[in-house]
Amino acid sequence: MSIYPRTISFFIILLSCCALFAQVRVEVTDGAIAEYNIAVSPVFAENKEDKALANEISESIEMVLNLTGYFRVLDKRSFLEKPETPVQSIEFKNWLNVGANGLIKGRIKTTEGNTELDLHFFDVAEGKQLLHKKYKASPATAKKAAHRFINELVQMLTGEELLFMFARIAFVERFSDGRYNLVTMDFDGSNRNVIYSSKRVILLPAWSADGKRIFFTSYEKNNPNLYSIDVRTKRITLVSGYEGLNTSASAAPDNRTIALRLSKDGNAEIYLMDTVSKNITRMTKNMSIDTAPSFSPDGKEIAFVSNRSRNPHIYRLFVDNPSRVERLTTQGRYNQDPIYSPDGKYIAFTGRDEFFMYDIFLLDMSTRAISRVTQNQKKNETPSFSPDSRLLVFSSDRTGKTSLFLSNLQGDRQVLVYSGQGEAITPTWSPEVVK
Repeated sequence: MSIYPRTISFFIILLSCCALFAQVRVEVTDGAIAEYNIAVSPVFAENKEDKALANEISESIEMVLNLTGYFRVLDKRSFLEKPETPVQSIEFKNWLNVGANGLIKGRIKTTEGNTELDLHFFDVAEGKQLLHKKYKASPATAKKAAHRFINELVQMLTGEELLFMFARIAFVERFSDGRYNLVTMDFDGSNRNVIYSSKRVILLPAWSADGKRIFFTSYEKNNPNLYSIDVRTKRITLVSGYEGLNTSASAAPDNRTIALRLSKDGNAEIYLMDTVSKNITRMTKNMSIDTAPSFSPDGKEIAFVSNRSRNPHIYRLFVDNPSRVERLTTQGRYNQDPIYSPDGKYIAFTGRDEFFMYDIFLLDMSTRAISRVTQNQKKNETPSFSPDSRLLVFSSDRTGKTSLFLSNLQGDRQVLVYSGQGEAITPTWSPEVVK
């Protein structure tokens, strides 16, 4: 599988009071990016007890801006002005001298459990404030307020929203003592919540279409049965308990139908199940193994993995005519874990390259071109798209332990977001967005 060079041009339009005053051109040519330089002055904590939270907010703002690919966040070690400088006293020439086009400044103060977060964005060359927001929150929700500010800022500059900040990620955490946890967290690894724990194997979590339930396979009853768990109440329901494999659920947009893998008839095949009536419909019938179904966002197609061409490759079938099967990947000898992007433009998958390394790849559904997201970063598996199709979350052992990373689609912006006591595997991004 090869990396295909790409040339992309972005035009960031800066708006103030609905009037056009500047245009910044951001070019990407063969991975080289000339971005909009932005300075994030560390959020100033007026009270010592807020310093850790202020640092967390500053780091999260920098991480989000970096991941977009539109910005180059300047090194704060080069800054000539202290964080505590009030906005009325900003010397914009100090920020011009470090190369900043834009500047974010903030202050935070907690009094009797109530947190006030004050955030500003300035155009440095013009010396103008373009965005100012004050938030009243609890210490636990102050960072979410900062995310709303960044979303509003990026929307003002680019016309796009960063919905990935407002959705949860579910994954399995596997421990050396044999325990398995089903975990949810915010996109940046914070607010970790164990919603189910077992000493039996837990596999392959997948969200329902409305984001209220998570499907997963568990060996709790000595058979790999498929269950769902209500994320809020933690109530568990048996979805499929046929003898043999009941795995790899993928939710259709109707929030009622799922695709899944069953081996009740001896061979692993793709089925549809109505989760209310429990009626099933067999979608594949092949002597080879068919597994890992993934619904397209319109519910008309299912991508899946099959070894009907000897090696595992990505295929798709059409729900209204399941006998119509199309092979999607021909490069490589081992491709698995397909997942459609929510906008339907891509399928991300895990591929094993010629050096027997597992990496994340993207298949462009319009051109059928394959691009590489990870390379020379050890083992990378099980990608999942953010609800805005901007980012991927995946597992990687590049740190010596399997952890969770985020990446933009070009692969040139990657960041570690979760590394716990166990091995973090099979992440899946929620479709639900809660601002």
